Amino acid sequence: MSFQLVRVDILAVFIISFFTLLISAFVLKGTKLRQIPTVEASFEAIRVATEKGSPLLFDTGWTGANFWGHSSGLTTLAFVPATLELLKQIAKEAAPLGVRIITGTTNAVYAMMSRDFMEAGYAEGGHPEAFNPEDINFYPDNTGLVLSDVEKIHRLNIGAAVMIGGHNQTSNIVIYEALAATGAMLVAGEIWPNDNSMAALVADYLSFAEENIAIGAYLSDDPVPKAILAGEDLIKAFLIGVVVIGGLLFGMGVL
Repeated sequence: MSFQLVRVDILAVFIISFFTLLISAFVLKGTKLRQIPTVEASFEAIRVATEKGSPLLFDTGWTGANFWGHSSGLTTLAFVPATLELLKQIAKEAAPLGVRIITGTTNAVYAMMSRDFMEAGYAEGGHPEAFNPEDINFYPDNTGLVLSDVEKIHRLNIGAAVMIGGHNQTSNIVIYEALAATGAMLVAGEIWPNDNSMAALVADYLSFAEENIAIGAYLSDDPVPKAILAGEDLIKAFLIGVVVIGGLLFGMGVL
């Protein structure tokens, strides 16, 4: 029988990271972030949809559905509550204007959470009766969700869209073309910077990855999203410092 021993260095990194996030949560409680332009652009999309008398498409892509973030770590952990908070605020702003919001996901848990946040948004906007659970579309695969989006874009003549998330190139092309056919205003951005190039070609407003992750910390009073942002920066600064010091010591012949 063989046993796999726990590496002390990896365990130490996890423990330090945990306490960094914990301390950051206490220190940053009540702290307000600077204004996030993506939020204002999303509210502008609501106004455009109002003027056109059409629904608004809110699409977070497959990353928004990747709730557990097994391969994305703190990035996805920060991004998921960010998209939910943005959905709630959009619903809150859309409620008194009578704008219908269409959204969807490929994750059952995220679909239920989307329902809770959207319903809360309409309630905070003073029109709980405007919430329609049928506007939250759940599909087990990305292809079905994309085709559903395209069908609704054409059938409902979608006038504006907020697409912030992790889309693959094929999904982007299909949905962007459908939105272009209806002349919709598009607020787009990716959590992965390398995918932003395509969004930059077609979007009326481009949201950068840093903004997409920070939205939740900006909109919510919950200190955890702020702690994640600060914790990531502190951990990155520590690692950069280790690399720099190690490089200097190696150059001096100490190591």
